[in-house]
Amino acid sequence: MADAAAAPLAVGLRKQLFMDERFVEQAENVVWRMNSPVKVGAVLTGTNSWENGIVSGAGTVIEDGGKFRLWYTACPASGHPLGLFRLCYAESSDGLTWVKPNLGIYEWEGSKANNILMESSIENGGGVFLDPTAPPAQRYKLLARLSEVKVLVAGHDPQWGNAPHGSGLYMYTSPDGLHWDLQPTRVFPFSPDTVNMALYDDRTKRFLAYLRTWNGDQRRVGVVEIENMLAPWPYDKNVPPRALGKFAVAPSFPVPDKEIPDAFGADAGDPPDVDHYTSATVKYPWAEDVYLMFPSPYRHFPPPPASLYHNDGPLDIALAISRDGRKFHRVSRFPYIELGLTGAADSGSMYMFIGMIRHGAELFQYYGGCDWTHGGFEGVPEMRNRGGVRLTRQRLDGFVSLEADEKGGQFTTPALIFEGTHLALNLNASATGEVWVELRDADGHALPGYAFADSDSLGQNDVAKVVTWRGGKADVSALAGHAVRIAFKLRTAKLYAFQFLQ
Repeated sequence: MADAAAAPLAVGLRKQLFMDERFVEQAENVVWRMNSPVKVGAVLTGTNSWENGIVSGAGTVIEDGGKFRLWYTACPASGHPLGLFRLCYAESSDGLTWVKPNLGIYEWEGSKANNILMESSIENGGGVFLDPTAPPAQRYKLLARLSEVKVLVAGHDPQWGNAPHGSGLYMYTSPDGLHWDLQPTRVFPFSPDTVNMALYDDRTKRFLAYLRTWNGDQRRVGVVEIENMLAPWPYDKNVPPRALGKFAVAPSFPVPDKEIPDAFGADAGDPPDVDHYTSATVKYPWAEDVYLMFPSPYRHFPPPPASLYHNDGPLDIALAISRDGRKFHRVSRFPYIELGLTGAADSGSMYMFIGMIRHGAELFQYYGGCDWTHGGFEGVPEMRNRGGVRLTRQRLDGFVSLEADEKGGQFTTPALIFEGTHLALNLNASATGEVWVELRDADGHALPGYAFADSDSLGQNDVAKVVTWRGGKADVSALAGHAVRIAFKLRTAKLYAFQFLQ
């Protein structure tokens, strides 16, 4: 019998995802499955002289006011494989066709008729986010790593000496995402490389910053919980400072190790030569308590002379999930987005852009893909017309499903209290699958008229399939406000989410 003493979960009218055990109390013959998106291909490439070298894997996409907005970093073709990068901007009405407006902000080759916002680094374009708590003049923010001296990081990626108060992380603010003001306070006195980022957590009314940390020489993702983004951030000052080990570039570039909590990284299930780049974390806005991270696992080749290049190896894109944004875990060790076939434009390394946009019943996600591995740029004499912004399509809520094969399976939720008049499911049973639903009381007994024997068979593929009983009865309003359990039977079907609706 189900545990009637446990406090019911209040779900109200909010959508809930079947991505972990939260809504599964008892189960038989069902499994969680990560679902990869569909690759569409490149939607933005370097068509102008200031971006005809590389369009990189650092970027952010945001929907604001009905407009899709994209920030990305790019560099011109030059004699060095990686030249000085600049932060650029594009916008779209459909997420497919992107326009690069002439902004009149930055002068390039004697003209301001371009879409450049500022000089940047290869990694400083991914940290744009909207701050709903800020005054209008500061509603857009950009997290950037700045240095106090001009150096070349790891032999490339110029860092200009524009840090007001020492190397570290600083915030830019903007009213429109185009005109940026550097704030003078150094918010973090370390210089974590890769695409550092932050977001506003509406669940706790605080900010979360996801930063590169190191465990020895292993890349990981740390998290900082912050009240004021523009004031110095908290960290453990008792941790002895360290340089970047074998990847050190300058004494003025200390990196964080254990000064902040660990959010995600390699574990015993990973090969010993794997660590994780970037995070591209999203607080999913279309369901309750869902945080998604898209790190890039980096499989290291052995150093020269066994391999051609230093610090080299392939990277693809993984998926990690969380209910609180502080600790993440993987549903699967398979890639969320896999490398392209050898010779393809994304066959060597891939990095997810931050953010996603909704397009009807689909989600658009973007990534940067290269045909060279991490250190393989050393073998490219000139980077010209490389990289690009590439699109994938994912069904709404479709990252993880709870599913059963042709032998069938079933599971039951813990006790829930809901609002609304009917229950809708995001499901895919296609042509031959079926789903049945039973509503039970808190003690686990089927409620009259809502038993499996009364359930109509649910099939096909829908993001909001209304559950019915006895040939079309959908009204569950008499049960609203009472503790109920939902039991599911499914065969050759996937369940992604449920939601009570008015």
